[in-house]
Amino acid sequence: MQGVRTVWFSHITFFVNSVCHIWGNQAWNTGDLSKNNWWVGVLAFGEGWHNNHHAFEYSARHGLEWWQIDFTWYIIQFLETVGLATNIKVPTDAQKRKKSFVISDNTYK
Repeated sequence: MQGVRTVWFSHITFFVNSVCHIWGNQAWNTGDLSKNNWWVGVLAFGEGWHNNHHAFEYSARHGLEWWQIDFTWYIIQFLETVGLATNIKVPTDAQKRKKSFVISDNTYK
């Protein structure tokens, strides 16, 4: 059983760095091929929101939208609630605007 677990988690980790640079969508202008992929996001506890990670590498939260499942973020929020996590970094609205794709009428996506 140990071997199955090791192979399973290794493949999920590898998916983040392979699948999430090929398939998915780009929400942020990062200048690279990183993509958000929902099924990798679920399997990898939020790491599949890879374009979000590339845009805001310092952020404790990778699932930036309400519908982007991010189990790691939920754990961090719990730890903050019980006082075990402090000074948690997430992107501000200004930082998000700076990384957004600009639409032709100068509004942001």
